[in-house]
Amino acid sequence: MTIPAEFLPLWLAGLGLPVFLAIFIWNLIGSPWQLLKQNGLHNLYSLATVLLAGLWWLKAGAHAGLEFHLLGLTTMVLIFGWRLALVAGSTALVLVSILSGQWLAIGINGLIGVVMPVFVANALHHLIYQRMPRHFFVYVLVAAHFSSMVVIGSVIIAGGLAMWLLGVHPWDRVVGEFLIFMPLVLIPEGFLNGAIMTTLILLRPEWVRSFDDRDYIDGK
Repeated sequence: MTIPAEFLPLWLAGLGLPVFLAIFIWNLIGSPWQLLKQNGLHNLYSLATVLLAGLWWLKAGAHAGLEFHLLGLTTMVLIFGWRLALVAGSTALVLVSILSGQWLAIGINGLIGVVMPVFVANALHHLIYQRMPRHFFVYVLVAAHFSSMVVIGSVIIAGGLAMWLLGVHPWDRVVGEFLIFMPLVLIPEGFLNGAIMTTLILLRPEWVRSFDDRDYIDGK
């Protein structure tokens, strides 16, 4: 979800923007771009960024600020790693925000809709890798499918809380007309990420940075 600029106090928008830009620039400089060059994935990365922006452009909801859209960031983290995923997500957000005239809200939306879900997706991946059996179906069903549901769920809850704390929508509306419909987004988000990652590790496993045959397939 994205918070419209008109709902944000100027001080909050002004505070969020430099924080988000600092994180964006830090990762823009420090991301492992050489990996894209070595693996010939520059075109794939650019295409994925554009598709991410298109995915976020499509949204639905009954009230401004209480709108849903699919996220896709779990897939980006699993394919490219968290730093490149954060840069791609930030770039997609900037494109969508400028085209929709919501550039004043880039900071807060970036922190809630890009930085937080990328960090959550990366933390979940490492937790699953360390604590669960390293098996093909664990990777597909847990690391891709269910993790993506947790990631988008965290964004939806954070966005709903923000709308309530800012006094834009009352709590009963946030719960009764927004959070209650969260399962309708969790399921397709899980399917989307799970389907993409299943296809890639079956057909192009060399594209997926987080997947190694020696961990998930050999000897299983």
